[in-house]
Amino acid sequence: MGDFRIVAECHAADARRGGDFYYASLGQQGRLAVVIGDACGRGSEGARLLTHLLPAIHGLVRPGSGPARLLSELNRRVAIGVPIDRFVTAAALEIDANAGVMLVANAGHVPPLVRRVRGGVSLIGRASGPPLGLLRDPHYSEERVRVEVGDLIVFMTDGVVEAVESDLVNMRNLRSTIARAPGGRVHSSVGRLLADSASEADDRTLVSLEISRPPQQPTEPS
Repeated sequence: MGDFRIVAECHAADARRGGDFYYASLGQQGRLAVVIGDACGRGSEGARLLTHLLPAIHGLVRPGSGPARLLSELNRRVAIGVPIDRFVTAAALEIDANAGVMLVANAGHVPPLVRRVRGGVSLIGRASGPPLGLLRDPHYSEERVRVEVGDLIVFMTDGVVEAVESDLVNMRNLRSTIARAPGGRVHSSVGRLLADSASEADDRTLVSLEISRPPQQPTEPS
């Protein structure tokens, strides 16, 4: 059986509310649904686009609905409430830790990374459809990924990637940093990269999710 440990941080580009968001919903029997997104626009400009979206996220993100279906429904909400020249990128995933399976769907967002407990960091879930709000009825496909206890899934918005990467496609710098990070130190390791960067032009959100063993229940004395 599996459990989850999530660490997340979100920094707006200015003192007001930003346009990045993330949300996680825990289900029963080792199931978890997560969505991360980035509304087009810096800081409070992006935040205004989320007015119609955030209430829907809290009601729609739940294990069992499927990440592709979630993105399709969120796209419908964005298409109704967001100006025609704006859009929202998003990535959604659903994990069944007991079955060792993760489904990922991507609406024009930065692909997540997986650090394997057995070694190596790889990109998963590259864009399988357009950003939310660009098309009325787009199709989003799901990528099925095997996972196990000890694997770490890291996902972020493009403000993190653009601040530290010269290789925006393969994200070699971030992959190397995440691979070398000690257990539980992914955020501080990536933070050191960001601290060395002079760029603060965009909102930055970083979420790491570890599949872990649940704490053992004390046994009853016989």
